[in-house]
Amino acid sequence: MTKKNLQREEADKKLRRRAEESLSKDFAGQPEFSDVDTQKLIHELRVHQVELEMQNEELRQAQAELAQSRDRYLELYDFAPIGYFTLDKKGLIKEVNLAGAELLGLERARLIRQRFSRFIAPSSQDTFYFHRKRVLASEDRQVCELVLVNRNGAQFHAQLQTVSVDDGKHSSNQLYIAVIDITARIRLEENLKVSHEKLERQVEARTSELTEANLELKEEIVQRRQIELKLQDSEEKYRIVVENANEGIVVTQDGRIEFSNAKFEDISGYSKKESAGLTMVDLVHPDDAEMVMKYHTQAMQDRMQPKPYNLRVVDKDGQTRWLRNKRVRIEWKGRPAFLSFLEDITAQIQSEQVLKEIDEQLKNIFLESPIGIAVYDAQGLLYGMNKSYIELYGISDTTRIMGKSLFDDPLLSSETKKRLLAGNAIREELALDYAKTADPAMFDPSRTGTLYLDVLITPLGMSMGESVVGYMAQVQDITEGKDAERSIHALSQQLIRAQESERQMIARELHDRVGQNLASLKMDFDSLGNVNPDHLPKTRKKIAEISSLLQETVSDIRDLAYELRPPGLDHFGFMQTIIQFGNDFREKTGLDVDMSFMGIQELLLDFDTEINLYRLIQEGMNNIHKHARAKRIAVKMVASHPSIILRIEDDGIGFDPEKRLSASIREKRMGLRSMQERASLLGGKMRIQSQPGRGTEIHIEVPCLGRKNG
Repeated sequence: MTKKNLQREEADKKLRRRAEESLSKDFAGQPEFSDVDTQKLIHELRVHQVELEMQNEELRQAQAELAQSRDRYLELYDFAPIGYFTLDKKGLIKEVNLAGAELLGLERARLIRQRFSRFIAPSSQDTFYFHRKRVLASEDRQVCELVLVNRNGAQFHAQLQTVSVDDGKHSSNQLYIAVIDITARIRLEENLKVSHEKLERQVEARTSELTEANLELKEEIVQRRQIELKLQDSEEKYRIVVENANEGIVVTQDGRIEFSNAKFEDISGYSKKESAGLTMVDLVHPDDAEMVMKYHTQAMQDRMQPKPYNLRVVDKDGQTRWLRNKRVRIEWKGRPAFLSFLEDITAQIQSEQVLKEIDEQLKNIFLESPIGIAVYDAQGLLYGMNKSYIELYGISDTTRIMGKSLFDDPLLSSETKKRLLAGNAIREELALDYAKTADPAMFDPSRTGTLYLDVLITPLGMSMGESVVGYMAQVQDITEGKDAERSIHALSQQLIRAQESERQMIARELHDRVGQNLASLKMDFDSLGNVNPDHLPKTRKKIAEISSLLQETVSDIRDLAYELRPPGLDHFGFMQTIIQFGNDFREKTGLDVDMSFMGIQELLLDFDTEINLYRLIQEGMNNIHKHARAKRIAVKMVASHPSIILRIEDDGIGFDPEKRLSASIREKRMGLRSMQERASLLGGKMRIQSQPGRGTEIHIEVPCLGRKNG
């Protein structure tokens, strides 16, 4: 049994006791009935009657109290300072108090059965929709802010506090909404926001004015006057700004320090207590004391605001500091005074001195450098050059070359000029033919021949993330190096020709003499066995072994002669000789060799090109067989004017090209190095692409000097 049921049962018992007590009083002296049951029934009826009467009395009292409570609620409801609305499940207004009707500008009777959303501004319709969904989904009070529209179309801001209540009819909910006009609060917040933004802008403007040290004099005067007025109006307002300023701020009156901020304490080393009573002259460096007094006297006499100047002071530790003193006249405690803004420029002065020294050193380096240096402006116009540059080009009249454009230089290609304009540094080897290029009016007319130059042109300013502010050209004479290189190249070609001639002679001797002699010797041994068939078996066996060995030797001699000088180059042509070499290599090594040629058969190659290309293929394939552990070799040769491109690829174990080349130098191996030298002697270049486990590709490109047949 629940607690509520127990309370109800106890109330029934009390009511019955009261009814019996009342009955005993009302019916005292009444005649007794004889029949027990009848008497008992009558007694029960009387008790029940009394109970009903007492319940009726209590009900009348409860109704009276409820009516009083309802009247009080209606008074509170109707005269509440905020609007109360009751909405049914369709959003229609069921009830509204006087404040709610006043908010919407209509009588209560005209608001009943009106849709509440009709009085919501279009911009707030979505807000109310989602607010209503939250209310219906929750038992808790939900709050939102939106814009309502009264009968006259005037909008006002309102806060809605809404709860959902079950009205007991078919499980439908009705909404109790308390509407509070918050227009004044919103406007106050907007005004506060505007005031706050205005105040922030003012503070930012003032802070910017205090920290800018290079404003023009007129701006400084206006700023200092504003600071003076602000300080007079409210010193406390700017105390934080002054104490946290990046400049030392000092007020002097009659030459003595009356006020100083924390930054001045950092600069001077004196606390505010120690500096109060000192004069600025006490802190000034002895060498600047006379200058400071002169500026002070002039400022006292002139009507104009004093001009900024630099001075040196000695801090408490005896260290000299450079300060920039910017002053304005002010009123301090009713008397004239000076407000000084002291910027510590010690680091700036020291940097300027260092930069001046560095600039002087760089100037000396520029002028005395053995490398020719020319400097151009952002448009590429020449405005400076050193002695080495003048001597290098043999410039006789520097005034005529000044202002010449770097981008009009005929020695620079259009691609090089594009790269320079894009901000890229370039390095090229250029050839200056005095007979064709040089202007005798500007250059030494006695200069002849060709001058080979190593030219490095660097855009200036790019390292600091800026646009190009100029160009610097560094020029070195490499004519001697080029001549030596050509001599070495010619000598190397002569050595290769001599080597190939020597190989041809050796091959011919091996083939025509040694090979023939060995072949004749083999035939003699074979005939020796046939002349005397009665030789012992052991002797015949020995003769056969010697004959077999002689045959192998003859074959080796022929192979060696073939490698020394492939006869096919003279008889069958270059491409057929390469193909034959590939077939022989395949039979000898068992590797899969794939050769392809494009455009080669149309070329008439000279002997040097043919033999060197043959040696490059021969050396490359032999290296693969010895070291790569490959299963497949691909040789591709393409004639692509003005070059011949040769690729030798394998699917072997690969290697690190840089480490392999370094090791070949240490270990005195000539494989890859000799290939590079041969490519270089042909005027070409060789590039190796390889990685461990991913095979190797040798890319060789040499000039195509042959002529097309026909």
